[in-house]
Amino acid sequence: MENETLSEIVANCDQEPIHALGLVQPHGALLCFDPAGHLVAASTNAPELLGALPAMGERLTDAHVTPLARQTIFEALADPAKPADAVECDGANGERFDLITHWSGDMLVAEFEQLSADAPPASQFALYAQRAIQRLQSTQYSNPAALLQSAAETIRTMTGFDRVMGYRFLSDGSGEVIGEARREDLAPYLHQRYPAGDIPAQARRLYVLNPIRQIASVEAKPVTIQPSLHPRTNAPYDLSYAVLRSVSPIHIEYLKNMGVGASMSISIVVDGQLWGLFACHHMTAHRASHAVRLSCTVLTQVVSILIAQIDARQRSLDERRVHDLRAQIATELAHAEEALMGLLSAADDVSALIDCECVMAVVDHEVVSLGSSKATSIEALRALADHMTSTRQDTLVSQSLTEDLPELAPISTPEGPIAGCLAIQMVGDARITIMWMRRELVETINWAGPPDKVIASGPNGARLTPRGSFEVWKQTVRGRSREWSGMDRSAARELKVILQDVALQRMREAERARTTLLATLGHDLRNPLQAINMAVQLMGRGLATSNDTAKRVEGSTRRMQSLINYILDVSRIRSGVGLGMTRERVGLGELLESTVEQNRLAHPNVTIVTQLPADLGDVLVDPDRFNQALTNLISNARQHGDTSFPIELLASVEGKTTTIEIRNRLLKKPAASFERLTDPFKSGSLDNPNNRGGLGLGLYIASAIVKGHDATLTGNFAEMNARIFITLTEA
Repeated sequence: MENETLSEIVANCDQEPIHALGLVQPHGALLCFDPAGHLVAASTNAPELLGALPAMGERLTDAHVTPLARQTIFEALADPAKPADAVECDGANGERFDLITHWSGDMLVAEFEQLSADAPPASQFALYAQRAIQRLQSTQYSNPAALLQSAAETIRTMTGFDRVMGYRFLSDGSGEVIGEARREDLAPYLHQRYPAGDIPAQARRLYVLNPIRQIASVEAKPVTIQPSLHPRTNAPYDLSYAVLRSVSPIHIEYLKNMGVGASMSISIVVDGQLWGLFACHHMTAHRASHAVRLSCTVLTQVVSILIAQIDARQRSLDERRVHDLRAQIATELAHAEEALMGLLSAADDVSALIDCECVMAVVDHEVVSLGSSKATSIEALRALADHMTSTRQDTLVSQSLTEDLPELAPISTPEGPIAGCLAIQMVGDARITIMWMRRELVETINWAGPPDKVIASGPNGARLTPRGSFEVWKQTVRGRSREWSGMDRSAARELKVILQDVALQRMREAERARTTLLATLGHDLRNPLQAINMAVQLMGRGLATSNDTAKRVEGSTRRMQSLINYILDVSRIRSGVGLGMTRERVGLGELLESTVEQNRLAHPNVTIVTQLPADLGDVLVDPDRFNQALTNLISNARQHGDTSFPIELLASVEGKTTTIEIRNRLLKKPAASFERLTDPFKSGSLDNPNNRGGLGLGLYIASAIVKGHDATLTGNFAEMNARIFITLTEA
């Protein structure tokens, strides 16, 4: 045990059989019967409190307990399904007892709980509880804290405890006091936090099974049950539902550390889950009768319903808001030519979808802001998107990126560093990553004593001990954001569904583009053939000269050759064969000047200027293919740019790296990233108003040619300027 780890000790504490300790509290007696009515076990104080009892294995007779007690037990034995209620009966010495029965497996448990001499009638508490419930139901509570405060005040009046706390569990298992009614001279516990370990897992399970729990006195010595094990199963008795069940000595020590003499807890269960509880404390021994506890249980059940209603109202408002935003976002994305353009159009709605300080999108490698605040760490955002891709995460939720992803660079905004992130990613026609980000929330938590568990050695080895102090222990938490709620995650999933639907639609459009491309090629090849056929017929009828016919045939043949070259190039690229290249060492300056001059002659109304060093040296390229790639890039600049500004071609050499840049002024900024524009089947490839009759394949072929030279083709669009780069690196 000396080498036992903390996690093992925590596991051992969580496995402590607190429902089967074989002990009861001394202010009552317990009897156990088998289905035939034979006595199989009894608390050792039962004869003293109840008088003569049958021997083990015998049935009750007229000589045992009171007639009403016998009748109650016989009725419970006769009808196990009948819900039991407490009946008041007398004991051996004239004391009054509440007799409460329940079944534990195949054993009927009868508990005689002693009533105080001055206990008021049960009807008084029933009436008070009814009126309190009416008050709670007639009030429209905006949040659970206000509801728990009202209920705590009511429970304290009903039970007479010195302090009643409304306690809510948080997502990490810890709990916070959000409502409190107390004796004026007691220090307040309102807003104090209690560690998750204060209520072990098995105790939480019991709180769901048995909604109310009372410890009459922390000084009382528990009473054993004889025999100590079930005679048939040879296992400890399961006292999960017993009202007299004693408690773990660790919990008794915990209460003593708080200065508490007696306690009672009432579970708040919402949708089958332990949501919180009312914790009642008294500084001396104190007992609430069964009638009082029953009234408190009913009251708390109403509180649970009201909490569910508050949550449902808020959830309904949130869902309606998300639904409206979802519809607007879907419309914007569906009508946009590209995903990036759609996201920019719907930026305000995407930002409003989830409460946060910054929203960013990474489409392929293009980073854009979708809100009023912009993250300045562009490469960190790309790295986060790459991380999601490499780890195949379509959703990422973090309150602390530095804790969860320490290997990634921090993300910041002009207003401060980013702590938490909720991100979704959709990989399809384009990789789209949406990131909602929250800045650091510096939080001071008022713990009820040090939150860390203390390990101590005892007769049974190492164990976790209750905290010895309940003075306020302040902890400042940094590097974390506000928690992402279930509604936040649901809203993110909703947007992901929209993106997937739009991506599916774009895939259908791409397939139609492929079909249209083939149809267009067939049509465009047929037209030159018809033109050649018509020219020959006209010449045969003497309606055209051979010179005219030759010109028409030559023009149509060039058009056919161009189309055939395009389709062959695309076919070779997409089939993986690659473009045929014969690379040789040529002077780069001469090659660039020759290409520019060809384009100047072909389009004299377009200004093309060059800025080339005197000696660019030689490069190993296929001159014809490289000329084709440069011509395609210049043509793209001419067709989609503002030709009132010149097209610029620049080049530079640094070490073994040669960079060629083509710049031009844009008519409008493209909605898609440069990588997306190289897709041959992108939306708008055909019938582009800036390129009537074009097939939209120029950038795609240029990209393939550059890659075939072991070079890279990149581009960006900023402030209405396009910059395309070819980077060649000598081996």
